[in-house]
Amino acid sequence: MIHDRPTPNLFMVGAPKCGTTSMYHYLRQHPQIFFPFDDAKLGRAKEPHYFCPELEIGERDSIKDEGEYLDLYRGSEYAKWRGDASVLYLFSEQAASRIKQFCPDARILIMLRPPVEQMHSRHAHCIRHITAREDITDFYEAIAAGEDRRNGLRIPPHTTIPKCLDYFSVARFAPQVERYFDTFGRDAMKVVLLEDMVAAPKETYRQLLAFLQVDDSFAPEFRAYNEAPAQTPLERAVHRVYRNSAVKRVVQAIAPYQARRRVLNGIRVLARGRKQRLPRDEELYQRCRPDVERLARLLERDLSHWL
Repeated sequence: MIHDRPTPNLFMVGAPKCGTTSMYHYLRQHPQIFFPFDDAKLGRAKEPHYFCPELEIGERDSIKDEGEYLDLYRGSEYAKWRGDASVLYLFSEQAASRIKQFCPDARILIMLRPPVEQMHSRHAHCIRHITAREDITDFYEAIAAGEDRRNGLRIPPHTTIPKCLDYFSVARFAPQVERYFDTFGRDAMKVVLLEDMVAAPKETYRQLLAFLQVDDSFAPEFRAYNEAPAQTPLERAVHRVYRNSAVKRVVQAIAPYQARRRVLNGIRVLARGRKQRLPRDEELYQRCRPDVERLARLLERDLSHWL
């Protein structure tokens, strides 16, 4: 498809709650990479979801018109890569082929994490996020509602993502990744695991820049974005103290961001205890096993620790 103005050629297609927001911010800071950004309309600028019409995402949270979509890329002629970070493209059955038709030479970035973790995180996000308006607050009941929701039942009133609240289906990553492999080929794709980004952010980011063939010496500040809110009294107390502008100035002056992160992570471990496997999750782990094993074969990587 030929256009007379700048168009996206880099697609971060998902999965949701797998570090995509942080990666979006890291990549958009690179001088050779452009991602749309609009504080007032960050949802649609960051995640236009233009190529997945079958998901019927509401107009407030997606862009339907091609002209409006391409307007996001005005002024990006300088960039080698122009990105679209729509995290439901991975789940969509149509997005891969539509993107391929739109931009045959596109590069695809996928971010993943263990599916049970992803489901927990996404359900918590949907409860507090106005886009989803999730009305089933019990996680396991929401998972069990998936079959009904696939048939259009038990959909929360006023949600803008009615077809994306089947948490288990969204977290079945293997067939989704395979669809992109089949459409674009492995050489055009980069799959990043959230655990690698957490354990070695600089090296993982450098490898991604090398994949994109841009200056891989550039390094942003690896801040965490779109985190879950404080959950325990201790965490909330720390956040209240830190919101004091005088305290914040002093702390920022004496401790770099990564040091502050290590302290915060330590407080979370202290407050919540070490993350333990929940007994009620055992059935979910077993349901996920065939998909995780299939994904491990696709990625040629041991993912047994996801189970």
